[in-house]
Amino acid sequence: MLQRVRIALLGVWLGLMALFTFVVAPAAFAALPSHLAGELVSRVLSSVEIAGILIGVILLICLASEALKQRRVAALGEGILLALMTLSALVSRFVVSARLHAIRLLTGVSIALLPSGDPVRSTFDTLHQTSVGLMGFNLLAAIVLLAILVSRVRRRGSAIPPSN
Repeated sequence: MLQRVRIALLGVWLGLMALFTFVVAPAAFAALPSHLAGELVSRVLSSVEIAGILIGVILLICLASEALKQRRVAALGEGILLALMTLSALVSRFVVSARLHAIRLLTGVSIALLPSGDPVRSTFDTLHQTSVGLMGFNLLAAIVLLAILVSRVRRRGSAIPPSN
């Protein structure tokens, strides 16, 4: 039962990240002026980061509970990956996104209007790439963990029954 809860939570986290990355951010920048798109994307990203932190903590608690009951050593690898994912969401939220927000407030104009050689724009671009990297890591890690969890459930012969 706990395994299925973990699969569902990880699926929600993966879905949020995928929706943000592949739908919301590109659509916002395609449909809105860059300063409004940046504001929208920042707000949605904030929600995705907070959800990731909360889900990550819940998943770590579930994993610890399951590992203690079953004394599974294999949980160590999962725990490390989940801890890195949660740490990545924390760094994204409280370091990278916070600095990006501060730069937006400091400039008072759209970052896109700053010349490409401007040090503020360079800093912003570097932080943006860091944010993309953190999200990319979490997306890939969530896919790997989901594959591990689903294959484990199927190996045990307790495949998740189809919903009626």
